[in-house]
Amino acid sequence: MDNKITLAIIIAAILVVGGYIVYNSGATVSAQGSGSVEVVPDIVSVNINVETRNATAELANEMNKEISDALLIELVKLGFDRDELKFVNFYSSPEYDWVNGQRVFKGYVISQQLVVKTTSTEKVPSIVDAAISSGALVSYINFEISDEKQNELKAEAMTEASKDAKIKAEAIASGQGKKLGRLVSLTNQQYYGYEPYMYFDAGGMTAESANTQAKTVALDISPNEQKITANVAVTYKLSWF
Repeated sequence: MDNKITLAIIIAAILVVGGYIVYNSGATVSAQGSGSVEVVPDIVSVNINVETRNATAELANEMNKEISDALLIELVKLGFDRDELKFVNFYSSPEYDWVNGQRVFKGYVISQQLVVKTTSTEKVPSIVDAAISSGALVSYINFEISDEKQNELKAEAMTEASKDAKIKAEAIASGQGKKLGRLVSLTNQQYYGYEPYMYFDAGGMTAESANTQAKTVALDISPNEQKITANVAVTYKLSWF
């Protein structure tokens, strides 16, 4: 009886080891796949700069606060929540001029930025008007997409890339008269996400010309489609049958 049990254990072990060897041996096929999705930005970001100058830091700061408060009031009138309107990058520094090779104190400059984001392009002209009427400067206008939409599109692009890789692997196997077996590996190689792009940039312009141009472009603002792409690599076992 004991010999029969021992024999059964040996046979079972042989089958397990043999099955493992068969399962993990044999030819493989590898392929790379790519997928992409088109996306239209769902957020417009308007960067507003409040910059003031005066002989003293105190007066420059008072002027800056006056403009900032006026700007916030106008934006709240447009439907923005006061709590979501936060100034950033506060900067205060003395300014100097060079006269006859001598550095002459000119006064103080104070600046801070406010980024206003909206999902409605129809609001952009009003945001620009609010900035200009308050005495601020429109620095630039960006197109962006929300994190939620970014994650959704990333998943979609990677799904398409994975499907493309499998189709290519099937085609390679078919050319050799084979079929795909089990999936051995699936690797995410590259992902090119959405990069915000600047629709308007006031760099190098005077305040007057920058605001004039900002008003013009805001009246006909239109986002361009962008592409999100992903690449994956797959390896399959070739089927024995």
